[in-house]
Amino acid sequence: MPSTHVPSDSRPPATRPRRRASGVVVLAAATTLLLFAEATVRQPAHAAGASTATARPTIQPMSANGLFAPDQPVTFAVGAAGTPALADVGWRITDARGVLVEAGDAVVGSSGRAEIRPTRRLNAGTYRVTAHGPALPETSFRFVRTPGVEHRDAFFNVTMNGSPGPVAAALPTLDGLGAAGFRQDLQWSTVEKVPGVFDFRSTDARVDPIVRDRGVAPLFVLDYGHMAYTGGAMTPPDVSDPAQTAAWRRFVSEAVTHMRDRYPDADRSFEIWNEWTNTHGTRSADPAAYIALSRVTAATIRSVDPDARIVGPAENAVSSGELRWLDEWFRLGGADHIDAISVHPYNQPYAPEHCVATNPCIENALRWLRDKAAKYPRANGEPLPIWITEVGWPTPNGRPGWVSEDDQAAFLVRTHVLAAQYGVERVFSFEMAAPDQPDPDGSARTFGLVDAPSRAYEPKPAAAAYATMQRQLAGMRFAGQFVTGAVREARFVSADGTRSVRVVWQTADRFDELPISVGLPGDGTIVDAYGGTKAVRGTGGKLAMSATWKPRFVVWNG
Repeated sequence: MPSTHVPSDSRPPATRPRRRASGVVVLAAATTLLLFAEATVRQPAHAAGASTATARPTIQPMSANGLFAPDQPVTFAVGAAGTPALADVGWRITDARGVLVEAGDAVVGSSGRAEIRPTRRLNAGTYRVTAHGPALPETSFRFVRTPGVEHRDAFFNVTMNGSPGPVAAALPTLDGLGAAGFRQDLQWSTVEKVPGVFDFRSTDARVDPIVRDRGVAPLFVLDYGHMAYTGGAMTPPDVSDPAQTAAWRRFVSEAVTHMRDRYPDADRSFEIWNEWTNTHGTRSADPAAYIALSRVTAATIRSVDPDARIVGPAENAVSSGELRWLDEWFRLGGADHIDAISVHPYNQPYAPEHCVATNPCIENALRWLRDKAAKYPRANGEPLPIWITEVGWPTPNGRPGWVSEDDQAAFLVRTHVLAAQYGVERVFSFEMAAPDQPDPDGSARTFGLVDAPSRAYEPKPAAAAYATMQRQLAGMRFAGQFVTGAVREARFVSADGTRSVRVVWQTADRFDELPISVGLPGDGTIVDAYGGTKAVRGTGGKLAMSATWKPRFVVWNG
């Protein structure tokens, strides 16, 4: 069937950074503090069966989605847009200890709403902004002040499929987190709604501001079925059927060619399908069936975009059954068709290092995968790089498997450190923002580092932890880990050897503080999980400190 390509807008590409090689760049402002407000909008927690769209905050940041750059004014609007300004609104800002920092009365601004405009510069610390008034139940909002991102590191990435709001509204969150790449579904039925007619305009509107304007690297997932060709929305093509194979090849060729031509300077990657064992439709769940599809897909990608990376198999990779599937995939030559091995090591509600006989864990899975990749190298003898293209933990949502918001933040950082230890090249946190729409079972999806668009992308603790981690570890190389019982110390150094970071935590208990002696040759800084800083000095080349459940960073130069 001949195909038709509907042209997108013809605006010329914006000036873009040159295509980045895989690697890292040191951040100049790596030790700058982030300010994180541990407040919560005082509304009911999302319950199973309820969409988050019904819970709208009454206090919202006027810019930055609560992720404020160093010189960006911290301002909030109170009340719903388009409604009269609330009268007699007072506000206060408190620090991490609950000590009052500043208080005042809201003013009616150009938005027509009551606005909070603090005048005092917020220095290093943790803050909460709270508004109250006769017609306003006391409400507050989390926010983060970031040091800005001068350079980004390809190790740190997010998925964005759960952020269905207007892309312009989500961009400040992406900027504030500092992610270098994003993962985005490119579904067959979305771009070929009419058989033979390919229309990428809606995809382009979403992707252009991220890739063209910001130079963020895209990982496009080529996935899912098509009723007109495969008989089911989730059913993959049967590559033994010439007609289905031709239709799938045409989709892959059109999609990859479009992205190649639209984003010629981007660091482009394409992932083949998503979690085959969960989304194989009427096809076999066996690795051989996935390999048959990936062989056809990879050949098509290489024929039109030889510079693109091909990634797969995008499989869950923690349980014994999941690892058996991957073992068979390796044995049958699955790695022969790709440039990077992708996995989704979900392990909720457990910590990434919670490894016991009855509970497989992320750490053991990464060790296994590293060894397996070495056993099945590419033609030059080098092991294929490993990408984690989904990993995360849901916060309370009314169904089993959730973790607290603090645990989500702690496990996020600890997983990234373990990934660096086991040689993982890229990590995509699932997901940047929670969606407003509930999952198919009616429950809220709460993996987001920030809340849903309808809740103004309010940052969770995980957002502050992510931004802190990115500033401390971007551009750094893993240099070893020391484990003493439940205490861990991971060592990172910059490429030029002038900056050192130690990541310290313990896995015993959420409330324990276990002693550890960390090497520190002189003056340094302890940075907590949410960005708070404390100046420290080593004695005899050592710093006596405590290891907590949430990782802390010991940073020094020289």
